[in-house]
Amino acid sequence: MKKILLSLLILCTTTTLRAEVSLPNIMASHMVLQQKQAVPIWGWANPGESVTVTFAGQSKTATTDKSGKFIVKLDAMAANATPQVLQIGNVKLTDILVGEVWLCSGQSNMEYGFRAEKDVKHSNDMVRMFHVHDHVKSSFAMEDTNGAWNSFKEGNSHRFSGVGLYFGMKLQKELGVPIGLIDSSWGGTPIEQWIADEGYALIGKPLKNPDLESVIQQQDKVISEVEAWLTKAKQASSVGRVNPFTVKTTVGGKAPNGIYNAMVAPLAPFAIKGSIWYQGESNRGRVDYFDKLKALQGGWAKVFNAPELPLYIVQIAPFDYNRGKRSAKDLTLCNTIWTAQYKAAAELKNCGIIPTHDTIAGNVKDIHPSDKKPVGERLAALALSKTYSKKVVCSGPAFKSATAKGGKVVVAFQAIDQGLETADGKGPTWFELSADGKSFAAADATIDGNTVIVSSATVAAPKFVRMGWNEIAIPTLRDKNGWPVFQFSAMPVK
Repeated sequence: MKKILLSLLILCTTTTLRAEVSLPNIMASHMVLQQKQAVPIWGWANPGESVTVTFAGQSKTATTDKSGKFIVKLDAMAANATPQVLQIGNVKLTDILVGEVWLCSGQSNMEYGFRAEKDVKHSNDMVRMFHVHDHVKSSFAMEDTNGAWNSFKEGNSHRFSGVGLYFGMKLQKELGVPIGLIDSSWGGTPIEQWIADEGYALIGKPLKNPDLESVIQQQDKVISEVEAWLTKAKQASSVGRVNPFTVKTTVGGKAPNGIYNAMVAPLAPFAIKGSIWYQGESNRGRVDYFDKLKALQGGWAKVFNAPELPLYIVQIAPFDYNRGKRSAKDLTLCNTIWTAQYKAAAELKNCGIIPTHDTIAGNVKDIHPSDKKPVGERLAALALSKTYSKKVVCSGPAFKSATAKGGKVVVAFQAIDQGLETADGKGPTWFELSADGKSFAAADATIDGNTVIVSSATVAAPKFVRMGWNEIAIPTLRDKNGWPVFQFSAMPVK
């Protein structure tokens, strides 16, 4: 009897002393944890408390710091599609899978919600989605952001990135493991807002953060104002009146990377495998986009503790930015964003790019092409090839060389898979020739095996050739497997 009472006493004492834990929203039931990596688990309790985390046969304990934060790292695990329980102090999370986790980010074309094809039902419990619900900025890195995990079902996917979901579905099918997707995107935003402080430091442009003490003082002032308003609001409601909300809620001022602070920083250091990025329209005309891509990838790699973090980017599709008024400005997107994206894919480790000009159904009037399936699946092909070492086609053919031959130019390509053709069965479009590299004339083009023969009656001695180098260009040359040939700028003819 004494042994039974002693056991009950120990059980009650253990239960009583278990830390009262709160967790960031990214840490929740239905999530996917990254396989084959140490997995950070973090949250908050009272300062100095001991918090034990148990999962998949592991048990890790940490003590909260003076701010009440704790963090443990689970040992690397193999993928597991069987739902498991994650116990964090007194909090029990259920339906936890282990697989591959990717961050999906950018502006409106990444944010554009999933639209299922007609008469095709999509549902896959092995694809889980965390959606950052609100568009929020902050002057300093936040600890949490509003969002939730869900499994992929028709009814809960419309708010989630269409590109991200097609990407995830393709990965899940080919890899056969659970896929976790984190969607943090915001239409109309420039890349600068998404870069971590660490990324800015990487390119020699460190940010000056606001003084934390002054920010807390501002916050305390707002709290007082809200409390005063709340008192008046309650009084007004009791007699059937409305008290307008007049409190100025801005705390800490503005920051060049306010979106990162509020919509990405709170997600770190959640273990992720890589990232996909669809953004650039809002940076059209800015000449430093390559440096910003470098800062984006490098900064995220540091905050997510992923030194080899992949960044797979979407080439911005053609759009008539000049509303039909043709001019030299038709090359602005090409010379700033496309050039920087190509350079990033060529020079940054674990970076790649996919073409999209063939996915817009010929419509250069819509900056939001609705067909996100080929975009997501091409990004998945990049990941399958470069990250997971699968033997899949992950690129369209790209310019290799241009050679003069009897007044014509022979253009050769690399990364050809099944051979060249055109989308409409006619001659390739949007080839141009130039004698000086400045003034270009439209040219005729003919496919000859794995090369294209280009000529122009108005350019007798061509010295430069380009293809599709225009914001409204939709060149028709492609591989027979359906991947389009990448546009290219003025290339010298040898």
